Amino acid sequence: MTVLARTGMCLLLLLGVAITSVKAQVVLNRQVVATSGGSGTVGTLRMQYTIGEPVITMITDGHLLLTQGFQQPEELPPPPPGANLVKGYIIFPNPASTNLKIQLDLLGPSYVQIELINTAGQTMYTEQQSLGAGRNTMVIGVNRFAAGIYTLRFKIAQSIYYEKVIIQ
Repeated sequence: MTVLARTGMCLLLLLGVAITSVKAQVVLNRQVVATSGGSGTVGTLRMQYTIGEPVITMITDGHLLLTQGFQQPEELPPPPPGANLVKGYIIFPNPASTNLKIQLDLLGPSYVQIELINTAGQTMYTEQQSLGAGRNTMVIGVNRFAAGIYTLRFKIAQSIYYEKVIIQ
């Protein structure tokens, strides 16, 4: 073999190895590159959106969800029966003067009962709502209550939570 033939064979072999290794480096990540996005629930309607992406059509039959584009729903599988449905909660502002907000992160749809109890043990406010999975905010107007320390009791499914609230 001549030097030129050997050089050509080496170049072909090197090119074949380079193409194979470059092809092995390709990794597809299913991610959305957008400026923002989120989801929310109003009653039984769940809305998910991505800012910076074109409109996405979704078709569902109640069991399957078919989407066009890169929308990646934040759906979680249903929790097992008897599991705690509360992922977390925030009560703000505390102390409150006009409105008290209770933000609940729920893992599944649940019936929520809220009570505001004064230091004498009297229930000053009560509310029941059926909330969907995800982040939900409930608002209590507290400007009609006397200033003081109250206990906020909220029951979600089988779990009961107590928090101290100050009304100014």
